[in-house]
Amino acid sequence: MRGQARRRALRARMSSLLQRRAAELREGGRHSWLWCRARDFVASGLLKEGSRIWADDPHQIHKAIEKTEQAWTLTHDPKIAIQLATMYDRADRNQDALVVLQEASRRDPRHPLLRHHAAIALLRHGTADDVRDFFVSVLRIDPDDAFAQFVMSLLDSYDVWVDELVSSIERTRDGRQPFVISCPVWGQPFSDSFVHYLCASLLSPNNLPELAKRCSVHLVIFTTAETASCLTADPLFARLEEYATVRFVRYTEKQINFGKYMEAHYGREEVFYSHRSLAFYYARNCKFALMSCAHYVALAAGRTTDAFVSCEVADTIPNDGALTLMAARLADGVDAVLVNCIQIDGEILRPLLDRTRREDGVLQISSDYCARILVEHMPEYNFVDPSGLPRTRLRICWRVGADGILVHGNHYHPICLRPKAFAHPLRLTIDPIDSRFIDRSSLEMDRIHLVQDASIVGLSLEDGALPEQLEHAGGPLPIADVAFWLWGYWGRLRAAFFRSPLRFGPVTSREEWTRVEAGASAVVDAIVDRAERFEESHRVTKSWHL
Repeated sequence: MRGQARRRALRARMSSLLQRRAAELREGGRHSWLWCRARDFVASGLLKEGSRIWADDPHQIHKAIEKTEQAWTLTHDPKIAIQLATMYDRADRNQDALVVLQEASRRDPRHPLLRHHAAIALLRHGTADDVRDFFVSVLRIDPDDAFAQFVMSLLDSYDVWVDELVSSIERTRDGRQPFVISCPVWGQPFSDSFVHYLCASLLSPNNLPELAKRCSVHLVIFTTAETASCLTADPLFARLEEYATVRFVRYTEKQINFGKYMEAHYGREEVFYSHRSLAFYYARNCKFALMSCAHYVALAAGRTTDAFVSCEVADTIPNDGALTLMAARLADGVDAVLVNCIQIDGEILRPLLDRTRREDGVLQISSDYCARILVEHMPEYNFVDPSGLPRTRLRICWRVGADGILVHGNHYHPICLRPKAFAHPLRLTIDPIDSRFIDRSSLEMDRIHLVQDASIVGLSLEDGALPEQLEHAGGPLPIADVAFWLWGYWGRLRAAFFRSPLRFGPVTSREEWTRVEAGASAVVDAIVDRAERFEESHRVTKSWHL
C-alpha cells in the first residue's frame, strides 16, 4: 500500500512538472521524443488511476474526473476526451462535456467515435445553432457521413412540419380549444398495436368522443407512406376522423430505414468500450431522434397556436376519461399534467385489456380496472425487498393490504402540456419529453398537475425484460446507489416528484395506508437527502470558492 501511495505521489509531482514543461516547450516550439514518452507515461498513469477510482467507488466520480482531466490536458488523446465527457455526463456536468468534446473535435475532426460522442452530446444539450453548425461542418469534411445526412434531413424538414401543422390548426379554428395528439409509429408490430390498443382506447366514450365536444382535436401521426396507407385502410382507425382532424407527417424511406444506412457506413468502426460496432449506437439515436421529433414539432406548433398538446407513444394505453381530464386540468389553469406510466409485460397486459373491448373494437378501460391490473400484475421488481430496500431505480412500490399499492416514482411523463406557458427551446433533439424536460422548463410545481391516483393511468405494453430488470436481477439496491443514480438526473423539481405519493386501490384501511406511507417516506427521504448531498458536493466542485 505504501508503494502504491508513493507511486501516486510521484505521478502527481511529475504531472505538475510535465504540465509546466509542456507550456515551456509549446512556447519554444520544441517537442522531443523523450518529452513525448514521459508525457504519455504520466497520462497513462493518471487515466488508470481515474478509471480505478471510478470502478472501485462510482460515488467518487469527482476525484476520478480530476485525474482524467489531468491526463486529457497532457495528451489531448481523443479516447481520453470521450472518457472524460462520459464522466461529466454521469456527474450531470453536460456543458463541461460539450466543452471538452468541442476542443477534441477541432483537434481530430475525422475521429469516428469522437464525432459520435460530440453529435449525441449536442443533440441532447446543445443549442439549435450549434447543432446545425456541427452537422454542416461534418458534411463539409465527410459528405458521405450517414448520421450527419440523417440529422440534416430532419433539421431541414422541422420548420416546414411545424408551419404545416400550425396552418392546419388555424384553418379549422371554430371557437373550441385546439388539442393536438402527436404519436410516432411505423412498421409492424407497432402499427397494429397502435390501432388495436392506443386508437381503440382513444375512441372510448369519455376520451375522444367527449373531448371533441369541447376541443378541436388534431391527431398527428409521424410515420411512413406505407404505414399511413395501412392505417387509413383499418376501419377502427377510420373512426378517429369522426372526432379529430387526422394528419400524417411522412418520414422518408431513408429516415425510417436508418439501420441499414448506419450499418453500411459505421459497421466496421470499433468502439473501444463495447463489443458492438459504432453503427449500433448511431442507429439507436436515430430512433430517439425520430420519436422526439414527432413530439417537439407538435409542441412548437402548439406554442404558436396556444394548443394543448399530448405527446403519446404507440404502446402506452390511457384509461377511459384520461383525455377529458387532462384537458380539464389545463383549462383550470395548470400548464402540465404528469403521469407515471407503468410498464407491464405485454403477454399479461394484452389479454387483460382485451376483456374491456366492445363488439365494435373500442377499449373502455375504467380507472378502477387499471388500478386492479396494477395491484394484481405490477412487476415484482418494482417492490421493496423484505428488508425495505428498493430493487429498481425508476420507482419504488409498497403493498398496502391486499388491494392497495403505494408508488414513489422519479420518472414522470408530461402527458399533456400547454407549451405557450413555459420557456423551453422546442427544437430537434434526442431527449424525450420526460421529467428532465419539465425540470429544464420554467414551470413551477403550482403550475403542474402531478397525477397521484388512478384518475389518469398510462399502461405501457412491454415485450421483453426491462433494462432495470436485467441489470439488477431483482436484488436489493443500497440507498446510496439509488441516490447516486438519481443525482445524475438531478434538477430543481426532482425531489418534489419523488416525494409525491402515487396511490392505487381503495383506501379501506386508513391506518394501514398511514403506516405504509410513513415507512415509505423514510426510505424516499433518505434517498433524496443523500442525492442532495451529492449535489452539494457537485456545487462545491463547480464553484469559484478558493
